[in-house]
Amino acid sequence: MTLSPKIISRRIFKPYLGGWRHKITGIEYLNAASQTGPLRKSWKTTCSRSVQCVETKDGTTQSLRHCVTQMWRDDCYIPSEEDKYMIVKPYKSYAEVRAYLDRHARIIQRNYRAYRLKKYIKECVEVYRNLLENCNKYEEEKIMAYEMRHKQNILRQTFPRSRTDFGMLYSLIERWRSDCIKDIKSRLFKGGQRAENYRILEKTVEMFNQVDKHKQAIKSSYRKQKVLRFLALNCKSIRWTGYKGKLVEMITLKIQKAREFKELYNALSNRNVSSEERIKLLIMLRKLLEPHNCIEAFDLISLLDQEIALLNRRIEGLSLDYLNERIMHTYLNFVSMYSTCGCKCVDADPKDNELREPFETRMKLCRNCLKLLPFHRFLSHTRMKKLSVCIRCRSLAQRNIAHVDYDSYMFILNCVRAEEERRSSTSLLAFMMQEHDIYHLVNHIWQGKSAISKIKDLFVLRLVRYQKDVEWAPWNCILLTEDEAEVHYHIRDLATMYSKHLISQISLKHQIAKNYFKQLIIFEKDFRESSRYSSTQNGIQYKPPLTVENYDPSQKYKQRQEIV
Repeated sequence: MTLSPKIISRRIFKPYLGGWRHKITGIEYLNAASQTGPLRKSWKTTCSRSVQCVETKDGTTQSLRHCVTQMWRDDCYIPSEEDKYMIVKPYKSYAEVRAYLDRHARIIQRNYRAYRLKKYIKECVEVYRNLLENCNKYEEEKIMAYEMRHKQNILRQTFPRSRTDFGMLYSLIERWRSDCIKDIKSRLFKGGQRAENYRILEKTVEMFNQVDKHKQAIKSSYRKQKVLRFLALNCKSIRWTGYKGKLVEMITLKIQKAREFKELYNALSNRNVSSEERIKLLIMLRKLLEPHNCIEAFDLISLLDQEIALLNRRIEGLSLDYLNERIMHTYLNFVSMYSTCGCKCVDADPKDNELREPFETRMKLCRNCLKLLPFHRFLSHTRMKKLSVCIRCRSLAQRNIAHVDYDSYMFILNCVRAEEERRSSTSLLAFMMQEHDIYHLVNHIWQGKSAISKIKDLFVLRLVRYQKDVEWAPWNCILLTEDEAEVHYHIRDLATMYSKHLISQISLKHQIAKNYFKQLIIFEKDFRESSRYSSTQNGIQYKPPLTVENYDPSQKYKQRQEIV
């Protein structure tokens, strides 16, 4: 079946120009102009409403800014205030314009460069003034530090407390004696020298006697503290770190009893009270001792009765110092034996209520004094293989030789340790060496003077790293002043700054130090391989409570040896 094509003939394409649709029937009605074709009659006789009638509208406007008002009339023109009147300038050639612009560009560029230079100079001046101010402050602080150190040394020499302080006094006396002998030899003949030597010897002996008296007084005060240490230790409360790092403190019945004994001891040691108050205290203490039937209580009661009887007689000028010392010593003996005396008034378990000092587990026999002493009472140095002589015997042996003031060398060693700790060094060489080793390293290897400026003032000398990227060691150090050490640490290539002769001398000294401290290398290697050198874990560390069992008595002894 084939469909025949349908041909629609249209003369023009008629666009849709609008129409109407019936709402009920839905029939659409279009405009007649769109349905009919073009008119065939001439346009001259045609009259159209859309052509003859024009719809107009009137309206007003307001411009956003002032502008020129222009009208269709040529003679009406209202200008604006912001208008610019351009005047025709005389003609200039390209060369003239170029020269004009170049001249002005040079002026602008010159002025800008001058402004930028002035600004840069002001910034440099400000930086220079800040640097100068900081340098002045640094120098002032350094001078103040030196002055404070000198004042501190003077105070330590005036009021000595430790072995290093007395060593400074002995060295001063020795230095004064040697200076006086040199002066006498240069001024007098043999007869006069003998007389002056006798006078100097008398003064030296007198000064040594005064120093020894003060030393014995300090020792007696330390001895009293040592006797009372067991009671002061048991008065401390038990502390430990609990949950979430909170500090927990506990006071037991044993601690309360120890504190009562300590208060009674302080009351007995107080001599600035009247006779009536002293008698009341002694009577009260005697009543507390009546239930006891041990030997220590009987001895203390007899001494208390003696002092009460002497105080009741009111004898003028009576000195009871020795009797008071006996009472104090007997009272401490009674306190130490309180829990183990076996009296019926003591009901608690002796082991739980015992007031004692912790026992030393690591002991060693001194070959000189033949005393069994703890390890911390022995002095070690790098060239020794065994601990054989205690500190007291060594200090007594050093009295027969010239006294050496190790305070400056200990200060140099402390500076080395602080610098290594600041650099987070893993080496233990600086912490294993003692002041005797630094004395030998400074005086016998480096000849006691700076390697560059040859300054001999120990107050300003420092032992710093030779190669700053390598850990400190006796074979990797150089003796310089404090200012030279700061410059030394800023040098990148030492061969460019130091001469070949100086570098060879330094390498020779390093080889000598390595041969002298060769035993130190073995010790340091053993410490590195031991478990004591392992790093601790991160996080909260729960510390054990402080008790008699875990108390370290060496800490108290180390505090006495510290430099004030």
